[in-house]
Amino acid sequence: MEHLNRSTLFLVFRLVPILSIPLYLFAWLLVTRNKSKVVQAVRKHFLRQMLINFISVVLLCVVVCPILIPPIPGYYMTGLLASFDANYDTNVAIPLVLMTHVVLMVALAIMQLFKHQLVTISDLRHTRKFELPVKIIRWLYKICYLVMILVATTILPALTIEFELEGFRKGAYEYFQNPVCLCPDMFIADPRHWKILVPYCWSITFGALCSITGLSSVITCLVIIYDSRKMVSRETLIMQRNFTLSLLYQALVCIVFIVMPLASVSTLFYTDIHIEEHGLYYLLLISSQGAVNNMMHIVPGLWRKLRKKGTADQSRQSWKNSSMWSTSVSNVASTAC
Repeated sequence: MEHLNRSTLFLVFRLVPILSIPLYLFAWLLVTRNKSKVVQAVRKHFLRQMLINFISVVLLCVVVCPILIPPIPGYYMTGLLASFDANYDTNVAIPLVLMTHVVLMVALAIMQLFKHQLVTISDLRHTRKFELPVKIIRWLYKICYLVMILVATTILPALTIEFELEGFRKGAYEYFQNPVCLCPDMFIADPRHWKILVPYCWSITFGALCSITGLSSVITCLVIIYDSRKMVSRETLIMQRNFTLSLLYQALVCIVFIVMPLASVSTLFYTDIHIEEHGLYYLLLISSQGAVNNMMHIVPGLWRKLRKKGTADQSRQSWKNSSMWSTSVSNVASTAC
């Protein structure tokens, strides 16, 4: 593991929380100063989501900082928790349980925004045409919450697997011929054991279900907004459309930066596939989710600032031209007299 200290990719991964602080602060500033009624209604949701995202980044990159060695089923801790474990001999399965619950909190924060927009749009433009689709999607949200509870519950028995499968370490060492299997900072367990297999299956189900529910919710909102475009003012229509498109961006970021990397990494442990750089590419994707997600606040905020500045400059130039025209007319009139 000494070569990791010389790895540029590993250094960038460790510095992700520090590098992303300006983006979080800038996004927080734009959200708190946004006067839009649509944003003000969900301001607390946005700020809570930023806080959860940043906590997850710190936990992943600083506290745990896991190193993956597929196809060896487990992870090697190199963060602050590894130093704490060396002094107090903590359970190496704690990071797995902790990160699972934090990822669930990130997903919950996103789902709450989606559900809020769906309920708001459907209540404002209530028509029988969309009554059934909205009812189905709201039931899907309830199923998502139920599956989320199942994931959070079924991962807890993993805390005891270290004591039951101590012999699996020796078997893994003999099979993979890698001394890291015997390291006390390495969490390693049989992926076919029910304490690992059951939460894995529920996690895959939760990720797929959340992706389907989120995309369906956003698409339904866009269809409702388009169908009722003649019922509201153009300004309200544009605000609601832009906000719904920003939620669509969030859904795609969640799928690309969380669901797909986690599904890929967890599936690697069930296949005899080796990956380069100890899975740091996957971990970088996951840790960058919050910073990329903040762009939904930063880009529109900068665009509004530039547009206001351009409008102000244009108004100022028009005023100067009118003043010059008035002055020239006065001069001509004076000369004529």
